[in-house]
Amino acid sequence: MKMHKQNHFQELLIPTVVLRNLTDLLLSCFDRLYKIEDVKRVDDIPAIRTDYYAEQWEIVTEVEINGKSEVIELYFGFLKTFPYTLPDVYFPDKQFGYLPHIDSLSGKLCLIDDGASYSIDDPYELIRYCLKRSKILIKEGANSENLDDFSAEINSYWIRMYDEEPKVSKHWLIYGGFPTDTCVLKALFYRQSILGNKKDKTRIKGLLLPQNDEEISIERYLKTHNKVDIADALFVKSINVPDKAPYTITFQRLLDSTSSVEDRKAIKQYVNANTGGIIVFQLSEASIGGIWIGKVNCIKKGFRRNTLTVSDILLRFEGKNQFQQRLYGDLYSSHRIAMRTAGIEMTEQRFVIVGLGSIGSNLVYFLNGWNNANFTLIDDDRFRTENMGRHLLGFQYISQNKVEAVADYLRSIRPERDVKTYSDAFQSVFENDNEGVNACTALFLCTGDVMTEKFVLDALLDGRIKQPTFILWLEPFGIAGHLVYINPMQMPKDFTLYNDEGNMLYKYNLLAPIEYKMHASRFTKKDAGCNGEYALYSGNDVILLLSALYPYINQLIQHPEQSKCYRWVGNIKLAQEKGFKLTIEASSIILGNVEELPL
Repeated sequence: MKMHKQNHFQELLIPTVVLRNLTDLLLSCFDRLYKIEDVKRVDDIPAIRTDYYAEQWEIVTEVEINGKSEVIELYFGFLKTFPYTLPDVYFPDKQFGYLPHIDSLSGKLCLIDDGASYSIDDPYELIRYCLKRSKILIKEGANSENLDDFSAEINSYWIRMYDEEPKVSKHWLIYGGFPTDTCVLKALFYRQSILGNKKDKTRIKGLLLPQNDEEISIERYLKTHNKVDIADALFVKSINVPDKAPYTITFQRLLDSTSSVEDRKAIKQYVNANTGGIIVFQLSEASIGGIWIGKVNCIKKGFRRNTLTVSDILLRFEGKNQFQQRLYGDLYSSHRIAMRTAGIEMTEQRFVIVGLGSIGSNLVYFLNGWNNANFTLIDDDRFRTENMGRHLLGFQYISQNKVEAVADYLRSIRPERDVKTYSDAFQSVFENDNEGVNACTALFLCTGDVMTEKFVLDALLDGRIKQPTFILWLEPFGIAGHLVYINPMQMPKDFTLYNDEGNMLYKYNLLAPIEYKMHASRFTKKDAGCNGEYALYSGNDVILLLSALYPYINQLIQHPEQSKCYRWVGNIKLAQEKGFKLTIEASSIILGNVEELPL
């Protein structure tokens, strides 16, 4: 007996995290808690699917409410990952009503913030902490000490369900910003496929837009990719959100929460005209709340036709106590996205990308990181199967014009993006719209075509191209990559990019000129006739090149400097293995190095 007690005591002295078996770990914790609390193991937690828990406990304890001791039942659910994840704690009894930080349906408590860290040295003390914290939350809520948390975190509480009301419609967006006055908005309804669902289920989504005569870009995007239904919605400025749960709404309760007499009239007029409809209001600084009233039948036995209105039905008859379906939506605006990412709204940029192949398309991905970026895309080619290995895009865009495919990609991320497309050669586009090209922040030439580069260089020299220009390409096998930056305001008048004007070989190539002259067939392949020639390098080479050079590009966009060149070192070992002659002694070349060189 003494030996048993001694061993047990010694076990408790050892950090319990070393007990690798979860069953043994929970047994040890249970035995300790059992001595001070009324705790037992249970098979189920009320109203909760518990088959993913390794073990469930019921703890009957007491909490002081308004100076009186009250008995409460808490349930602990332990995942297999305990103690690396805290136990889920439930208080399913509604004896104190709806309380902050407790889920309205399951009774699950929110004990700590997501991402919080804690010590796991003593799992028993973690359980004790969860119990103590649970009692504090219940006490504060029941004593109305933390009611402000409802309004401070209104989004979380608004989307919950209360009192067996209809399920909240959560999939809404309001575009641009909140109206400053009560007004009618345009509501667009479309279906969204639920990814990962094997039964091809969809959900209805709603987008609220200003009532403009002209379609805006986000509206055009939706109509291009979805079947869209349109209706009117009413935004009401003067609706006040209740300061605590439950947030169930009847039509009468909606009117009672509207402080403006004129707005109450507007609500009644709107529902009467639409036999129901959608009424929304600002819920928080970045969200909307509202109700969705289904079509109301105004024909009642004992009343003449057309004598009852929708508002009459909703206020006097079966609709009087009917909970209306609430809705919730997020604000979708460029400003909000900017504040949630960079924390500042970046200066608006217009990037012209010439050549939407491997380098140009992936460069678009990098430049799209600007939260105020617009694009002009120029390329006369189509996206083909052979492009997929190193292009930004994939299978769904096969046979599409590259410019339209990349534009669709950009709009799928930010439908409000201003993206102009030209499926034509740059020379033709520039001759027809040189003012449009020169209205850009920067021009990026990624064609790998020497004659297009020569056209651009001549246009820079004679002053026809007036904006900073970036020329990017890779040498065969990704052995090296290059960036030429030309600032028309700070460029030599007699510069050249070539060491041999006849062959137009770049002066800073890492592969020696003789390799291009004598062994060019080793560097390129053909599989589609005259126009099917392509250089050999991988998609990985493209990403490595852009990752290395983009910091310089980003800096030069913000702070234009004097013209210069950059050379990036890529697959130098491959060059050595294949015996390629280089312009620099191999021993002095560092893999991944970026060298700045004079123009």
